[in-house]
Amino acid sequence: MGHQRAERQGIRRTGEDAVELMSDFDLDLRALDIFVTVVETGGMTAASQHKEISQSAVSQAVGALEKKMAVQLMDRSVRPPALTSAGRTLFERAKSLLDTARETSFLVRAYQQRSLPRLNVGMVDSYGTTVGPHLVSGLMDEAVEWSVWSGLTKLHFKRLFTREVDVVITEGSIPADERIISHRLLKEPFVLALPVNYRKPVQSLDQLNQDLPLVRYSSRSLTGMNIENHMRSLDIIARRRFEFDTADTTLAMVAVGIGWAITTPLCLLQAKTHLGNIRCEPLPGPAFSRSLMLATRRHELESLQKMISDISRDTLTQKCMPEIAQFAPWVTDKIEIGED
Repeated sequence: MGHQRAERQGIRRTGEDAVELMSDFDLDLRALDIFVTVVETGGMTAASQHKEISQSAVSQAVGALEKKMAVQLMDRSVRPPALTSAGRTLFERAKSLLDTARETSFLVRAYQQRSLPRLNVGMVDSYGTTVGPHLVSGLMDEAVEWSVWSGLTKLHFKRLFTREVDVVITEGSIPADERIISHRLLKEPFVLALPVNYRKPVQSLDQLNQDLPLVRYSSRSLTGMNIENHMRSLDIIARRRFEFDTADTTLAMVAVGIGWAITTPLCLLQAKTHLGNIRCEPLPGPAFSRSLMLATRRHELESLQKMISDISRDTLTQKCMPEIAQFAPWVTDKIEIGED
């Protein structure tokens, strides 16, 4: 009897130990998320604004974590509060833990519903106008709701990391990050767009710059910054008079004879209503091109990424390239679709 009682007590102690052990892993993911936001935004006030909750709620969440783990995470004796050694360790581990939790939730819901509840896509304007409709048409059953964000491409990657968007199709290189999977959809050269009544042969950008003002893409855009850097590398300084956010507006200005522009075949295709009044010519000087990249978060939408790539390749090959050949046949063999 004594042995059985001791054995039962041993079982009970084991059970209590198990409960105590489990409590060590009872981390509140919401509190962790708030703590990470405090660190990333630089303080509790900024975190409360970012999360749209009260500063008191932020403070309570961090305090609850400290109480639960019996450690001090923030050194509040300095302004702004700084991370302790324990706080730095938790911050580094918490980011990975939160990413895993979000990925797990995303995959489980997607499997259950067989289609995504909502798909948010960040897409460069020229791609959204020319290829975007075919993408949405071909993939419309993959998500219940679609939202496509265009605008300045510099914000696309930030929105991918903050989970405001799920897929990014944008210009430029992809930041190295193990959480992201990416590949190239298109590489296209920059070309000249001239008013149709400008009949001189173009020998150099210097000569063109003396004859007509440059109609710029916005310096806030990646395209605009890359063109500006290219001009500087050639020691060409163009007077800053006209600057526009979109390819359609920029090329509309060229079409009415205001000036000339450096652009790409896809941008010209986006603005095809103006092509009757635009003369497209090769860009003199060294080769200059842009790449459009597709990126998603790793382990979340990799199968959708392949579908997007396939539809993009077919659309670019079968629809876009024949249209580009009508106004610039000399450029089609310089366009690369897909990876190298």
